[in-house]
Amino acid sequence: MITRRRVLAAALGFGAATSLPENLIARDMDGPFDAAVSAYPFSAFSVSDRDRKIFGKLTFVGGLELRSKDPEFGGVSSALIDPDGRGFVALSDHAHWITGRFKEQNSVLTGIEGVRVTSMIGPDGRRMKHSRYFDTEGLARIGRTLFVSVERSHDILRFDDGITGRGKLIEVPPEFKTLGGNRGIEALGVMPRESAYAGALIALAERAAPGSASPNNPGFILGPRGGRFSVRKIGAFDITDLGFLPGGDLVILERRFTPFFGLGFRLRRVPIAAVKPGAILDGEVLIEADLSHQIDNMEALMIHRASDVRTMLTLVSDDNFSILQRTLVLRFALND
Repeated sequence: MITRRRVLAAALGFGAATSLPENLIARDMDGPFDAAVSAYPFSAFSVSDRDRKIFGKLTFVGGLELRSKDPEFGGVSSALIDPDGRGFVALSDHAHWITGRFKEQNSVLTGIEGVRVTSMIGPDGRRMKHSRYFDTEGLARIGRTLFVSVERSHDILRFDDGITGRGKLIEVPPEFKTLGGNRGIEALGVMPRESAYAGALIALAERAAPGSASPNNPGFILGPRGGRFSVRKIGAFDITDLGFLPGGDLVILERRFTPFFGLGFRLRRVPIAAVKPGAILDGEVLIEADLSHQIDNMEALMIHRASDVRTMLTLVSDDNFSILQRTLVLRFALND
């Protein structure tokens, strides 16, 4: 059965991605390079009901499977999309920037072009891939300045010159350093103008700290008026990314991976007024999907408003640089 094969492949892929030596899955490179990436569109999200389009509060618009022979393409852990819904900047968990443009027709994804991979440069001028800042996960943008969260070292770096700049460490709460080694800050964002904390960075941890009295995910609003909050833990889902709807509400992307249930993802919508220090956030489930759908290890969330005013949510999977997993791009329209 397709579900069992995918569960097995996913389980093997997660293990393989963490055990392969780096020189077997990533080439050494001195500068940016153009990556040859092929895109294979698909129009059905449900494996068994190919005509179905409505899933929870979302309408499936279409998807792409991306393939490349270049070993440095993949591992997408977060991404940002341009207002036109085409241009994007993403980061991989090998500390690389990935830029390019989606090809689309009436918001339906048809391909990809201009994909370029660039090494992130750390505070000491070295490539971050070969430093303690190698495990890059969350991405946010204010103007042309980019912010990147790093697991394991539990830091946030600021890139004032975008992808061409050198990262600078910013001050983070001491509690960051208590998070699990591979369960640190997974999602970054910038609080929207509808929030009382507009312009401040928001950071969400993938999972509660080891030994924590509460299973809820730690969250932080950074800055002098900020503070700690949490996201209610429901089931075996971990946080992987976040985004904001045009009206300001927070959307949280969560991923589940267990041997029994296999892979799954969920999107939760949280009213922006609820996002404040001391709060325990919960919200409406927009969609929840498992391996009966076209999914993989969904880690990145991008949100934009299309020319026809529909709100589009675009998700990208992290293939863990494994031949047993896929890089998928899924696009949904929000049914307001």
